[in-house]
This record gives sequence, structure tokens and C-alpha cells, in this order.
Amino acid sequence: MTRDLAKAVSTAPGLAPDTEDERKLGRAYLGAPVLDQLLAGGISYATQLMVIGDTGVGKSVLAAQFLYEGLLVGDACVYVACDEAPDNMRQNMANLRLGTNAYEKAGRLVFVDAFSRGHSRERLHVMDPNNLEEFFAFEKQVLTPLRGSRIRLVVDSISTILGTLPRVEILQFGRARLRTLGSQRVLVLDNYVTGLLDEQTMAGLTHAYPLILRLGFLHGEAGMQRTLQLGKLRSGMFSGDRRLFRIDPHAGIVGQR
Repeated sequence: MTRDLAKAVSTAPGLAPDTEDERKLGRAYLGAPVLDQLLAGGISYATQLMVIGDTGVGKSVLAAQFLYEGLLVGDACVYVACDEAPDNMRQNMANLRLGTNAYEKAGRLVFVDAFSRGHSRERLHVMDPNNLEEFFAFEKQVLTPLRGSRIRLVVDSISTILGTLPRVEILQFGRARLRTLGSQRVLVLDNYVTGLLDEQTMAGLTHAYPLILRLGFLHGEAGMQRTLQLGKLRSGMFSGDRRLFRIDPHAGIVGQR
């Protein structure tokens, strides 16, 4: 990332702690050192991060690190599972050597099942996640009791519930949802699977997020490698620099030279 981009990311509206409430909340980190090094000084708790990547590239691993970091610093964390049952994320966090049971009992870590629909074993589950009005209402209902705490929210992946809906409906939902979450100072990580939404819809959505992270695969002489690219669209800037990373079974996303 260029120095200009790093400065833009750390000082842009919505990312800098420019209100008294933001100063009280402090700064947040994503939990993956290779990314946190690019976000000098951290980000505000009113930030929404869009993560775009292929299936299997490491989006859910990053989500586990993001939640892990939140629990370590005292945040309340919510994970909405759209692509697979919540137990998969529990296992991802166990791989990072963090058991979830105590945090769940304390109400610090909340799992929402938006995958199993009517067959869920989870206490909190969305019956029809493709009904965006119902999904948004349920999301707000889950977050309301956590107000007063610093909150992190992960939806993994939100593109799954949007995939078959009209573009206008998706964009209206996306903008209204992010506006609401930003006003409530919720730190958001939304995962998107590459190719599930058409290019015009993705273009419209990306402009609503202060931060964009692209994860991908690079095929070359060294074989298949993973890359990440962090950028900011609201300032009109996006880093062209791609960084290599690997997935460590117990550390998650790790930078690679």
C-alpha cells in the first residue's frame, strides 16, 4: 500500500475517530497482522469492511481472526452464518486456540444461523434470510441488547442471501443497512463470494463501503499462491499492490514474502 493510501485510510471520514463517541470507543484492528500493518493507527468502530474473494481463499479464516481480536479486546461479537452451519466457525476459532463456549455463555459471542433455515439447532436463526426485510430486522434485534458495548458483526457470506434478488432491491438494502450500522458504531466485516453477484451490482455495493479487501489466487511458476489487496474507494484511491499470504492452521492469515 502506498503512503498516500495509508494516510487516506487512517484519516478519511468514517474511519477516523472524529467524534467524542469515537474517541471513547478507541481504535480497532482486524486481527491479521499483515492487514493491521497497512492500517496505521487502526480503524474506527463505525467502519464497514467489504471482503471479496473466491471460495476457499480464506475469507472465513479472516472472519475468525476478526472475531478473535474482538474477544481479546473486550468487544461483543456477532457472527451470522450464511454459507455453512455456525459450528464451522466454532471450529475455525478452535483452530486459533480459542474456545467459544465461555464467550457464548457470557453473551460476548453470538452465533446466528442464516444457513439451516427451519432445521437449525441454534438458539438464534433466520427462517428466510433471502427476505431482506426480515434479515435486516433480525440483525437489528440481535444487536440491540449489545448496545453500550463495542460491537463487531460478521456476515459470512452476505452475497449468498443476495444472489437471486433484483439489483435495485440489493442496493437499497445494502445502503440502508450500512448507514444504520455505521450510525450505531458497529464494526462490520461482510464477506462476498466472487462471481455470485453481477458486476454492476457489485460496483454499486462497493461504493457503500469505506474499506475493500480483495482476496484471490495467483497462478504462477511458484504454483498457486494467495494474494490480498486492500483499498479505499470513497477517496477514489485503491492500492495496486498485491501482497502474498498463506493460511497457517493455528495463526490464520499470515503475510508471505
